[in-house]
Amino acid sequence: MATASRSQKHGSAENGSAACKPSSDADRQKAAQFLRQAEKNKTEIKKLEKERALIRQCKRNGWTDLCGELEQYEKVLEHGKDAEKIHLQNQLLRIRSDGRKFKNQLREVKPTPKTIQTLMELMSEVERSISSLKEEQWQRFEELLKEERTCRQELRAYEKKIENWSHSVKSDPKGNTASSPKTKLLDRDLPADVKVLESFLQRTGGVYGGWDQYDHQAFLKAWTKHSGQPAYRKEAKLHLPAKTLEEIEQHEEWHRELSYLQGRKREAILRWKARKTQERQIWIQTQQEAEKREKEPTSQAHQHRTDEEKREATRRLEEWREERRRNKELEEEQRLAEEVQKRRQAKEERRRQLEVKSTIEERLRLRREEEEEQRRRAREEERKEMEERRRLAAQCIKDLNQRDLLKVEAKLQDKQLKEKEVAERQLRIVAKLKEKVDGHVSRDPTRLTRPTKGWEERLKSIGPSGKGPVTQTFHSFYFERHSYRKRFPADADAKMAEDGSHFEESEHIYFLKDRHVRFFQRTLQVLPERYASLETTRLTIVFFALSGLDVLDALDVVDKNVMIEWIYSLQVLPTEAQSNLSRCGFRGSSHIGIPYRTKGPGVSHPYDSGHVAMTYTGLCSLLILGDNLSRVNKQACLAGLRALQLEDGSFYALPEGSENDIRFIYCAASICYMLDDWSGMDTQKAIEYIRGSLSYDGGFGQGAGRESHGGWTYCAIATLCLMGRLEEALSRRELDGIRRWCIMRQQSGFHGRPNKPVDTCYSFWVGATLELLDVFQYTNFEKNRSFILSTQDRLVGGFAKWPDSHPDPLHAYLGLCGLSLIGEPSLRKVHPALNITQRAFQHLQQLQQTWRDAGDSCSRQQ
Repeated sequence: MATASRSQKHGSAENGSAACKPSSDADRQKAAQFLRQAEKNKTEIKKLEKERALIRQCKRNGWTDLCGELEQYEKVLEHGKDAEKIHLQNQLLRIRSDGRKFKNQLREVKPTPKTIQTLMELMSEVERSISSLKEEQWQRFEELLKEERTCRQELRAYEKKIENWSHSVKSDPKGNTASSPKTKLLDRDLPADVKVLESFLQRTGGVYGGWDQYDHQAFLKAWTKHSGQPAYRKEAKLHLPAKTLEEIEQHEEWHRELSYLQGRKREAILRWKARKTQERQIWIQTQQEAEKREKEPTSQAHQHRTDEEKREATRRLEEWREERRRNKELEEEQRLAEEVQKRRQAKEERRRQLEVKSTIEERLRLRREEEEEQRRRAREEERKEMEERRRLAAQCIKDLNQRDLLKVEAKLQDKQLKEKEVAERQLRIVAKLKEKVDGHVSRDPTRLTRPTKGWEERLKSIGPSGKGPVTQTFHSFYFERHSYRKRFPADADAKMAEDGSHFEESEHIYFLKDRHVRFFQRTLQVLPERYASLETTRLTIVFFALSGLDVLDALDVVDKNVMIEWIYSLQVLPTEAQSNLSRCGFRGSSHIGIPYRTKGPGVSHPYDSGHVAMTYTGLCSLLILGDNLSRVNKQACLAGLRALQLEDGSFYALPEGSENDIRFIYCAASICYMLDDWSGMDTQKAIEYIRGSLSYDGGFGQGAGRESHGGWTYCAIATLCLMGRLEEALSRRELDGIRRWCIMRQQSGFHGRPNKPVDTCYSFWVGATLELLDVFQYTNFEKNRSFILSTQDRLVGGFAKWPDSHPDPLHAYLGLCGLSLIGEPSLRKVHPALNITQRAFQHLQQLQQTWRDAGDSCSRQQ
């Protein structure tokens, strides 16, 4: 029955589609016109809201009573508009939810009477909701039209009254009590209280009481200031010199009467609005009752048609159930026959599989027996072969031992013969030398200044006509020879006579200070193209250059203020909500591309975070430049440090995760030491991690079980020294082992690990470690200096990793630090633990003392 009804509806829809096309086009045109009108109305509303400046004008003119009334009326309108908007949204949501329910029922529809009844109820409910919404909107629209007409009429009346006021004032300054017939006709529909107010205004000269606008405003200003007290008259008289006290009192009485009449007018308007609202509700109720009476016959016919459709649907449903039952019986018979056939096939397949399985198992058993027999034979052959090999090896070893013994005896005899020949040859040489030098030679010091025979013969040939003997040539030769011999060691003649070899003059290597200064200047100004990959660590390169210039005592070539501002621009500041405290510190450069600023709250960015090594180099650079660290957000930096420490005591470099080793522990300890606050790290966990990194040979590795390295050893020892817990964390025996391991790193310069070439940077890493351990004086300063100076570039300045290599900022700076440790002239001393100059370290101590004094004074005041 339901299927038939649906097909009938579908057919009727197809037949009427052609007829509905024009109406659908007209509906679309109406909808488009409605949308255009809505956009136009929206534009007009925005324009009117922009022009609504009356309230502000009233406030500026001092009309507080009118301003308050307008504000109150505006609030009422806004509240009504919001309530109507919420009500409309709720109705639309209800219609949308009913539509969704209807759509869901259509997806899972079953041709049952209950389902059809549910669908019909949902459709009826949706139709009722839409109809009620339309009716309510239409009624609201009618009300708004009525209100618009009423307001338009009132505005016209007010405009005409204002025109009449201007005419009356011009004709009679004292005011004319008579009004025109038109005004009376317009005032006929107004409430009595409104008419009284209008007549009062017309009679007394308008809204200013016959006064000038500016005089009336001055009066209102004084009246409002004194809240209507008699004291206002003196101030009003000052502002209104042209008015007498009697005129001011008369105007005061007029103003009181006007305020009273305006209050009565407001009450009358409220009563009129209430009456209008009641009339509108009665009219709406009447309309609803009339529509209900009109719909009753239609609903009865609809109910009868619905009952017929239900009966037809029930009949069709019963037919469909009977047909489905017969189909199920046929399917069940077919399924049973198929199951019997499948069981027979499965039984036959199982029997065949068992036969195949037994055959395979028998074959596998035979194969295992054959393989076991082959393995037994192979083991027996291998055993016999091993016995034969052992016998041959024993015989061969015996023969080799006898041969080696004979060779050793022959070598020993040859060695003894050679030693005997050498001894005899030495005795012969000594005897010959004794024969040559056995005579006695007397000393004659004057022979050095006495001319030789050849020179005397030459003077004779010149004769008395010459210009005299030129003995200065001899003295010049003597001093040249003497200065030449001074370049040789004191025992050079003895060594030449003893070895019989020629001595070559060695070139003296000078320290090229000016070229190193220019090298670091270029590093701060421009870098080669190969340094582009180091953009994220630019602050570290700047630290190498600044500290290198500080060691060279040449910081005057740097614009300190510009450099300080650039470093502070790299500080990751906390936001106003302090949501990024775990990311605070100093970044390496502005490589992310977001705008940075040195003041105010920071900006949260998922990839903007501080780096522990950059924070260390940034603070060191500020100290080198003489900054007082007043703009460093210490608490944010310490909070960022705490977020980077792991449970084992080590540190990440970034909050996003990185390597965690002893280098970043040293950076964190240096930051806490410079900020004079150790709350940024758990020192005990850090010490335990450092102790776990101590290797068996006396050096420190990158972590537990790692190879010993000069750089890690420096980080460990410097960290413990900054904490002041070196002797507490390491025993005397461990310290002696570390000293021994570090001293063994020197060849000419220093290397970082055993069996590695020497490197310039380890002159500081290992040298500073030995300085902190009080044994640096036991190293060979001359060899260390010679190696460092051999790596300096004599053209562009700077130091390289090895001789004849390109210089770079890291090795240039650490090479200078190594020379400073051995006391190179014209270089400032370096603080071995913080890796800055002693001058910068003294500046840090002064800042820390200032901070402590300020803290003590604050505590005393509290």
